[in-house]
Amino acid sequence: MFIYSHWKKFCKEVSDKYNCIRVDEIPSQTLESDWVAIKHDVETNTRKALKIAQIENKYNIRATYYVQSYLLTDNADILKEISDLGHEVSYHYDVLDSNNGNFEAAIEEFSDTISKFKSHGFLVNTVCPHGNPIMRREGWHSNKDFFRNKRIVSLYPKIFDVVVHAREIIKSNFLYISDAGYGWKLIGNVDENDINNIGDMDIHGLSAMLKLISNNKKVIISSHPHRWSSNRSKFYSQIILFKFLKWSAKLVKNIPILKDILHKFYYLAKKF
Repeated sequence: MFIYSHWKKFCKEVSDKYNCIRVDEIPSQTLESDWVAIKHDVETNTRKALKIAQIENKYNIRATYYVQSYLLTDNADILKEISDLGHEVSYHYDVLDSNNGNFEAAIEEFSDTISKFKSHGFLVNTVCPHGNPIMRREGWHSNKDFFRNKRIVSLYPKIFDVVVHAREIIKSNFLYISDAGYGWKLIGNVDENDINNIGDMDIHGLSAMLKLISNNKKVIISSHPHRWSSNRSKFYSQIILFKFLKWSAKLVKNIPILKDILHKFYYLAKKF
């Protein structure tokens, strides 16, 4: 379950036993070094992100918070609080989806957004693509195609995409654990699972995740702060709503006219 008290216990355990780093510190690690990098995709509710950031700070963990661009302006003060706790605040991009696969428009939006981050005091050294599960795409697989493009890489040579570039940068075996679908999963093919989704494995709770981490040298943990709650009742109400909406979306996707409408409102999925 995604309860704050559980995350406190997890953070204490991880902090006591492992070298916890931010994503922007991954490229400077040696092949022999052991580390755990915790990242969060902030897609809505920055106050919940701040709550998670405060818990991590209590246990001397510095994490990375990838923030959707639409949240930046109205939540700059909260994001600054997160940054002041020692966390990295950077960009959770979905520029190909928002521009319907148009790379030129996507480049313009990406450049404008990293300038906005900079104007608020956040340097974009690493990024993370957003998934958008209900987006209909023709001609591109996902937002990951942005940093798969050699021209894009040449335009932003100092930016590390934690998903697309992970294998290239880490240069050794690592685990990527995500809270996809309100449940922890070991993602088997993180850089290409939009093309070939194989090898995912369910992880049954934080205790099982700690055991998995203990047997591996390099681990990236990815979470969505808006999914965390202060108590069980709030968590269960959230997950019931999430599963209902997921079931409804699958149903709608089988009806062509409704599928087109759902596609136009793909951005609403990030609220859940």
